[in-house]
Amino acid sequence: MTAYQDFSKIAAIVLASLLFFAGGCQPEAPIPYEPYEETPPPDDPTDLAIYQLQKEYQTKIIYRYDRRYKSADAFAVPPRQELVLPYIENVIRKLFIAPYDRQRTDFMREHMPIEMIMFGTSMDYVEGGERNFSASGLAYGLSRVIITGVNDYDMANASWLRGQYATLHHEFAHVLDKIYGRPIGFDEVSKGLYAGGTAYGAFSQAEARSRGFWRNYGMTNESEDFATWVDGLMTTPKEEVMEIVEANDYLKQKYLLVYNFYLDKGIDIHVLQEYLQDILTNL
Repeated sequence: MTAYQDFSKIAAIVLASLLFFAGGCQPEAPIPYEPYEETPPPDDPTDLAIYQLQKEYQTKIIYRYDRRYKSADAFAVPPRQELVLPYIENVIRKLFIAPYDRQRTDFMREHMPIEMIMFGTSMDYVEGGERNFSASGLAYGLSRVIITGVNDYDMANASWLRGQYATLHHEFAHVLDKIYGRPIGFDEVSKGLYAGGTAYGAFSQAEARSRGFWRNYGMTNESEDFATWVDGLMTTPKEEVMEIVEANDYLKQKYLLVYNFYLDKGIDIHVLQEYLQDILTNL
């Protein structure tokens, strides 16, 4: 075969390839424009309250039972439907969201968990050992908070209300912990003094305080230590807190770290406690 024939063969192959790709690259049909259509507000009052909360804070309230929201070894019942709306209006809005928003208007819009799952009872774990306990609330990272005890809703019961908002702020402390991390140095204050697991039950309140914990449940791990300090400060008058932390340096250090953690974000935890206490006082 001559050089001319070789060149002609190569040219034919190249030309065929170009024709193939030219034929294969047909222009695509344009994707039709579909304007955004906002979902109309629901007619049901409960679903409307959930819809409005999601629009304001990008958080979704889920109250219809779905077993995906609890582990296989846990037992809990769904909330009574007629209690969901008053719980949203009087507990979530007034006792959970409002205390922060009145100090910094954008705080909860920036930090609300993505989902809040409501159950009517506590979350009971029945497998025995360290899993044999009841949980009044749970937090999963920064995306989900489990609310329990809704079926006991009673705005005239100060003890129930205090327990509900203490749990909500405790679980929210876990959310903030995941977003920002605990205050620098917090984990070092009681290093080596944690009990772990359910062993915290063997320690009295006095023993826990001597090690720098607000209560013995905080001895479980550093995360619960932080969250129990938060709910403790939110349910205890400032004067009483000051007396408690004077007992030892462990308590003083943790108090200042937790208090300043919130203050740096525009929230005075003592002002928040006073607001909540005023609500209970004026029931």
